[in-house]
Amino acid sequence: MSAVTIQPDVLEFKSPFTVQSTEYASITNNSNETIAFKVKTTAPKFYCVRPNAAVVAPGETVQVQIILLGLSEEPAADFKCRDKFLVITLPAPYDLDGKPVADVWPSLEAEFKQQAVSKKMKVKYVISSEQPTQQQEQEQQQQVQEDEVNQEQIVSEPKEIVAEKKEPVQTKPIEKEIIREAKAEESPMVKVETSEKKATAFSESEDLLNTNTLIIIALIALLLGWFYY
Repeated sequence: MSAVTIQPDVLEFKSPFTVQSTEYASITNNSNETIAFKVKTTAPKFYCVRPNAAVVAPGETVQVQIILLGLSEEPAADFKCRDKFLVITLPAPYDLDGKPVADVWPSLEAEFKQQAVSKKMKVKYVISSEQPTQQQEQEQQQQVQEDEVNQEQIVSEPKEIVAEKKEPVQTKPIEKEIIREAKAEESPMVKVETSEKKATAFSESEDLLNTNTLIIIALIALLLGWFYY
């Protein structure tokens, strides 16, 4: 068994590649002494490594995150990635006094370079065969926008119908016409009543006049009779 085991041989990143994704490398210390490691890459602008340098105690394993930061666009279906990573391990028998491995690495490399264990890891992009092309993505986006516009039109039509139904019915002019008709119907009755009152008053005054005339005639007859006797 080797003193250090580094896995995997190939780091496989899967689509989509325009978003951040993470793969892992493991470093196992099979020896009886502490080791230190450092990770290098040929494409530092596209990847982030955590931790990129650290120590591994005897019998322990450290997981290293290899983070693809995301590409500006999806690669072509026949794209072949040529990125590589290199993991280097060195014995670290001394106490580092809390110093970062990156700071003491030059001295460790100068002293233990002959005992270094390293491994290269290739990077492979697993591009899905169903991955849409840029033109297909644009067509899909255009279709989505058209569907949204159609949906807005469909939603707006019922609103207009509801607004028409909610319009208040104008009843005031009808009420005025009804009141005018009622007044028109009542006016002949009022005129008839007024005429009847006038006729009654005239009849009463005529009766009173007849009564007075009879009294005067009776008085004249009495006076004439008195003269003759």
